[in-house]
Amino acid sequence: MSTNRTVQLGAAMALVELLKEHPELAAAGWSLDAVTGSLNGFVHEESVTALEAYAEVLGAEVTPGLSYVFDGRTVSPYRLSTVWRDVPVSMAVTVPVVEAVTA
Repeated sequence: MSTNRTVQLGAAMALVELLKEHPELAAAGWSLDAVTGSLNGFVHEESVTALEAYAEVLGAEVTPGLSYVFDGRTVSPYRLSTVWRDVPVSMAVTVPVVEAVTA
């Protein structure tokens, strides 16, 4: 059990460092995986730009997913995955698809 705590502690410390060093980043929900030691985040702001700011800091690239309909609106997921300070990090944001209006 202490091994899981050690792995989880590494992810927790990386998160503290990220938030402390980059307070300008958008709010995100975070979870730590006690088995893999990974750090997983979800950006609350419906903004690819907010995820791109994390990508710049973490040295990652944002990749789009396939659009789908959720709660009556079409949305697109965007993700990043990287290793930052020896911790696997993945983040996501889901944004509404703005449909072009034809006149």
